[in-house]
Amino acid sequence: MKAFAVALLLWTVGTAQAAAPLDGYLAARDRYIAALNREGEAGGADSASRKEEDARRELEGMLKVMVGPVTVRGFSADGRINLQTLLKELGFGMLDGIAYGEADNQRVVVVTTEGLLRSWLKQHRDWWPGLGRMPQDPRSALGEEDFYTQAISTEAAVARFADLPVKAPGAGFAVAMLATARQDIGLGVPDRIVLSVLQGGRVFVAVEPVAAPIAPIPTCDAVWKQHEEAARRAWKVFSALKQDETTRETLFKKAAGLEAKGDRAYRRCFAQRFVKESGFQAVVQQAQALIDRLPLP
Repeated sequence: MKAFAVALLLWTVGTAQAAAPLDGYLAARDRYIAALNREGEAGGADSASRKEEDARRELEGMLKVMVGPVTVRGFSADGRINLQTLLKELGFGMLDGIAYGEADNQRVVVVTTEGLLRSWLKQHRDWWPGLGRMPQDPRSALGEEDFYTQAISTEAAVARFADLPVKAPGAGFAVAMLATARQDIGLGVPDRIVLSVLQGGRVFVAVEPVAAPIAPIPTCDAVWKQHEEAARRAWKVFSALKQDETTRETLFKKAAGLEAKGDRAYRRCFAQRFVKESGFQAVVQQAQALIDRLPLP
């Protein structure tokens, strides 16, 4: 019984110590966000921008302590805070972590902790009102394209074209997809691998361009064009109606819905057919090689 009590005490102390850096970071981040945005809204935008750099520098130091040392072959060793801005503007709300790689996030590894990820998921449950909820289970969230749009690519939406079967060492969890970042839906080909690994309390989110260009699949292009024509006719009807806002709203939703349906059908076709293409295994191997380079415990 005495041994059990000692073990319980040590576990309690260890848990409290692990939680302290997380709680301290979240409290500091939220204080900075509130103060900087309050100052910016009061007319001190220039002053808020200058102070924001200092705040991000302090938060970066706290994150580096929490994440620990990271070296990934092929990526810059100089990590930077992944938060693009603390001001509520374009780029706000990215995943708390340290990013290694290119500043445009086309080739980057973002490292965070499971605790930070869970907190971020809770905050982003309804980040885009009316557009679906962010899963709260980390493994489920890491398989969603919306997660990557909000976490690492706020200026363009991450669109999944195919899942890539990968494995994490040991008891870890890994998920990978062939994707692209875009601002418009429709024809286009994926150009990057996007993946995540959860292991040993740390989370790695990585993006890397595909080594060889991906060719279009004509059959799938035809699927999009068929839906595009239906959407084009719907947009024509919408444009012709200048009054009756209720009807215009209905027609707008119909046209936009047809476009979205076509985009889903186009990418579903690509996913089904790309696995049969000669380049599929090469992309899978590249994704697995990236995972194998990560400093996993």
